[in-house]
Amino acid sequence: MILSNTTLMIIFVVGFILSFIGLGFRDRNPGIVLMGIGFLAVLYAVIQKAIETFG
Repeated sequence: MILSNTTLMIIFVVGFILSFIGLGFRDRNPGIVLMGIGFLAVLYAVIQKAIETFG
């Protein structure tokens, strides 16, 4: 699998989310920007919960 490394997978996901934010700024659509920021917040919450659970 191409994304077998956890760091690469996180970089891929963050890049995908940042592309949503960039697309929202380009189209001047605040909904897409807020959706990207929401995805970042969810990603942060999931990572923090995983650290609490397994770390």
